[in-house]
Amino acid sequence: PTVYVNFAKLMAANASISADDVVKSFIIFTEMMLGRAKDPRFPKTSQFIDLSGVTISGGFRMDLIRKIYDVFEPNYPETLSKMVMYPVSTMLSTTARTLLTFVNEKTQKKFILTNSLSDVCNELGWNQKEVEECGGVTEFMHKHEKLGNSLLLE
Repeated sequence: PTVYVNFAKLMAANASISADDVVKSFIIFTEMMLGRAKDPRFPKTSQFIDLSGVTISGGFRMDLIRKIYDVFEPNYPETLSKMVMYPVSTMLSTTARTLLTFVNEKTQKKFILTNSLSDVCNELGWNQKEVEECGGVTEFMHKHEKLGNSLLLE
């Protein structure tokens, strides 16, 4: 399963939702996803971080990313199959990799930062033609969402 995170909305909720609330939401959602894993002994999820509209100048909330990592690394080791971040310009990719140096090397290797829809589809096993027919990744994810509105943070 792939967890979809609209990072622009998460950043916009900065004033109304605390970092602790975001982490708790991630924990609840992760537990639900892992509970549905094909092999409950070795549950894995992928994460798709939609960075549409996110800029470095707009603020990247590294405090939030750090807090999520600090909770997930010791409590959910090896459950992350991969984390795909898209679209990521060369400048944002360089900056993000520099800012993410606190992440251990093994986990860093699971991060795919790309500006290529083809790379996203290859990494997550999606049909690129279907993604394009939907109008893009965000629309594709909404078409295929399973839990959807029951877990939206307003």
